[in-house]
Amino acid sequence: MNDELQRPVVSVIMPAYNEEKLIEVCFNKVLEVMKGYGKPFEIILEQDGSTDKTAEIMDKIAGSHSNVKALHFLRRRGKGFGIRKCFEAARGEYIVLIDSDMEYPPEKIPELLDTINGNDIVVGSRKIWINRKNGNTKMIRAYLSRFYSTLVKQLFGVSLEDYQSGFKAFRRRVIDAIQPLTSNGFEIDSEILIKATRKGFKIGFMPVTYTYKGNSKVNIYRDSPKMLLSLIRWKLNGKLEFFNA
Repeated sequence: MNDELQRPVVSVIMPAYNEEKLIEVCFNKVLEVMKGYGKPFEIILEQDGSTDKTAEIMDKIAGSHSNVKALHFLRRRGKGFGIRKCFEAARGEYIVLIDSDMEYPPEKIPELLDTINGNDIVVGSRKIWINRKNGNTKMIRAYLSRFYSTLVKQLFGVSLEDYQSGFKAFRRRVIDAIQPLTSNGFEIDSEILIKATRKGFKIGFMPVTYTYKGNSKVNIYRDSPKMLLSLIRWKLNGKLEFFNA
């Protein structure tokens, strides 16, 4: 039976926002890698509020492949919103999340999935950073990342590396167990990892090379304060407290 007609073992989620230049390049690489992986798979493309041709390109791709879905939302709701909608649509036993901007290496997806043996979540941890733009960007983002990790540890007693990596693999049962997910913004990554850890799921890490191209949708001056405020609200409102042991 054609792999495209079978129930997928792996669902690859590719959220995008204004990625008309790279979405098809990234998709083609993911498709090539997943065909080589040898297990039935689906790819879910998602965009919300893009103002370029991202939605049009996604529709063209989905129209050419029976195991590809394109999810569109007219208004910009945020990365977290899109990922939550992709989780709802995903049918695979394993779910891979990869940003659509080619900053993470699609060729590492098989290794990420293989590393999940013995783990429930595997994070592609950005150990090597190739900076294609402003030389100060890495230093600023690294400082903010350390501060953010320290705050998470202090507020929730969870100590992990690279909370905000856009390259992860999950067992489906983890996503089901940590519902409801409520984040609409970039803090979705932290919400998933904090809840999963406090539920007792095992999180592993795999080093990857991250190529920063200067077109990240995370605005460190606008989005970083929002993410920090989300952590504080979670703590004050007790939104994560039902995961206490």
